[in-house]
Amino acid sequence: MSDKPLFTYDYYEPGKVYGVTEFTVDETVVAKWRSVYPGDNDPGVMPAGMLAMIIVGAVLTCNAPRPPGGVHGGQTFDVRRMPRIGETLLTEVKCLDKEIKKERKWVRALTTTRSKDTGEIVLTGIMTTLVAQ
Repeated sequence: MSDKPLFTYDYYEPGKVYGVTEFTVDETVVAKWRSVYPGDNDPGVMPAGMLAMIIVGAVLTCNAPRPPGGVHGGQTFDVRRMPRIGETLLTEVKCLDKEIKKERKWVRALTTTRSKDTGEIVLTGIMTTLVAQ
């Protein structure tokens, strides 16, 4: 069992940073993706369809453990440029806000993904989650 607190609705604090994850855009992972989605093949950069993998992975890693039963409610991206193959990315996860609508508890996480080498912002995203009770 984890010694970390459970990420319930009450635990989230708007403005609080919950962590940073690291992801390297590895050629092997990209090749596997392209074997399933051959049309997603812009040379030298990560396929666009893989962006969600970075953001969801970062949020699930930094906001854990969670109670079972949460629902992914939506996701948006602001892409400044596509990550390059071989590039290492750092993704910061922060609680943007939270609200209760019709007795449902919603949390929005803001993610900022940067190049580890240059600090350049590559993309930002917002992931909306219905938090389990």
